[in-house]
Order: sequence, then structure tokens, then C-alpha cells
Amino acid sequence: MNDIRNDVVKAKDLNGRQFNNFTSNFYVIKSALRYYSVNQGLSFTASKIGDEFPVSVPAAGSSLKILSDLGVVESRNDSSSANRYMPDNVDLEKLLQVEDILIEQLELEEFNK
Repeated sequence: MNDIRNDVVKAKDLNGRQFNNFTSNFYVIKSALRYYSVNQGLSFTASKIGDEFPVSVPAAGSSLKILSDLGVVESRNDSSSANRYMPDNVDLEKLLQVEDILIEQLELEEFNK
């Protein structure tokens, strides 16, 4: 868990504005990842998330970039076109660990059910 904690701190330090977008939209992105990887089993892009969830495409792209750096998602290929993420390459367990770290570091308010 310390490795993930260090990666979160590093992501915040190196990508300040993207990290703010990530924390602001964390729960929407978390829902989108669960929707595509568990419920639908479909590949997705930032544009697809922006079209189907209440988040802008740039905010979704920033969040996916941070999650990719943290090892939560992995793009299908490295190309100049939009990154496509496969449902098999989403680590929801690691996403929950990132959520716990963000709550612990007061970057994120705990979601009240």
C-alpha cells in the first residue's frame, strides 16, 4: 500500500491541475469504470465517458491519465489516437485503495451512501 501511496503523492506533485480534475470527478469516474468493466464488459475512451456520464471529456481524459499512471487502468495501445481502455485492464481493487488514500489525505470527501 505504501507504493500506491507514494504514486498518489507523485501524481499530485507532477500533475497538479490534472490531479484536481481527478479528485473533483473521482466518484463519477469510479462509477464509469465499474459500469464499463463490470456491468457492460466494454472498452471505453474519455469521449465515451464524457458522452455517457456527467463529466467533460477533458476531465475524463485527465482522470484516466492519472489512473493510468497509478496502474488502475491500462490503455490498449500507445498511439496518437485516443486511448482505448479495455475492461480486463481495470484494477478495481487498486482503485478502492487509491480512494482510501485520497480520503485519508483529505483530498476527497468520503461518499455518504
